[in-house]
Amino acid sequence: MANGVTNLKMKIAYGIIGLSLIVAGCNKAGGGATAGGNIAVVNGDPVTMDEFNSYLPRKSSVQVQTEQGAQELRVAGSLGLQAIRDLINQKLLLQIAKDQNVVPTKDDVAKELKRQTDANAGFIKTLQAAGLSLDQIRSDLMIDLARFNVVTKGITVTPSDVDSYIKSNPTQFVNPATASVYWIVLRSAKNKPLVDKDLKSGEQFPVVAGRYSEVPTAKQDNGAYPTKVVSAMPPKLQGIISKLEPGRTTDWIQDGQNSVKFMLQSKTPESKLEVTETVREQVRRR
Repeated sequence: MANGVTNLKMKIAYGIIGLSLIVAGCNKAGGGATAGGNIAVVNGDPVTMDEFNSYLPRKSSVQVQTEQGAQELRVAGSLGLQAIRDLINQKLLLQIAKDQNVVPTKDDVAKELKRQTDANAGFIKTLQAAGLSLDQIRSDLMIDLARFNVVTKGITVTPSDVDSYIKSNPTQFVNPATASVYWIVLRSAKNKPLVDKDLKSGEQFPVVAGRYSEVPTAKQDNGAYPTKVVSAMPPKLQGIISKLEPGRTTDWIQDGQNSVKFMLQSKTPESKLEVTETVREQVRRR
């Protein structure tokens, strides 16, 4: 165990040293990796320029610094440097997983991809729409699995443990009640007669909401209420929805200085969640 910890510390130390050398090299005139070459080497494993160029455009999170009272956000270091650090950390993670004999296999990655797709039918399409290739998706899943395997090595959760958890926590395994709600918010009462006139003439509520509602996103979403989960709505709105039939509209409701009108498009009651193998695996991992 002590030897394993020592190796882990040495790898992290070498990674930090390597990153420092990269920074120093990049700061020299004319320094840096050539196109198609290696941008860093982590304990013998190269971080290639192709990996860097592939990863950098899809790096969606950055370290930022804020000043007290200021509205501007400043990037803490370049995105390129942060991307290099992330790739180095990924190499270190895979090396640690290899040392501990928990590196995910291609079959593990394929099973994980299927599990993610079973849980969310649009999993692959959503990521591809964001610019990722199928190989990049598999690569990211491999990193996630390696991290999970390293953290959980030596921990065993049996099927009976999963059954016991599900039985002891029934409220966690329900589909919440939902409602599709549209709303019109007016800060001034001057447009209330216009809204009422358009609705009375037969215009669809979302169309009228997009025209008059003063919610900032109304023109983009036609006045769709920001959440469909009933329990996440304000208690007052929950009470309104419980009494409102689908397709019906409320009278004007005064909310502070605003006048608000709601329309319930549809609603579904709370139901028991089907405990599939995908759900059981989620429970096991959690």
